[in-house]
Amino acid sequence: MAFFKGSDYALTPLFEPDARGETVFRGLRARRLRHPEAVLEHTVALRDRLDSVAQEYFAESRDWRWLAEANPDVLFPEDLLWSPAATEPDDPSVEMGHARVGRVVIVPRRREVP
Repeated sequence: MAFFKGSDYALTPLFEPDARGETVFRGLRARRLRHPEAVLEHTVALRDRLDSVAQEYFAESRDWRWLAEANPDVLFPEDLLWSPAATEPDDPSVEMGHARVGRVVIVPRRREVP
């Protein structure tokens, strides 16, 4: 399998052959999650996006995954910035969900690139 240079999956091992030497599944094992060191706190502002926050702190929008890994208390990465619950469910003019303005998001140390 080919991945882009710098991909989080580039160093992920393939599934091992079983006892008979047959490959049970052609693909990758689950990617190991890192446990990055928390360095900064970012307070969510209106219209923040994970890629724009990553661009601000890491100078690379693709590194939004680091924000997700540094904040394991959320199930889905977008929950760092956006609440799925409607604030006024009876009002059809209100969007489903709202921005988590004021929420503090942990920002990890920037990844060292060899």
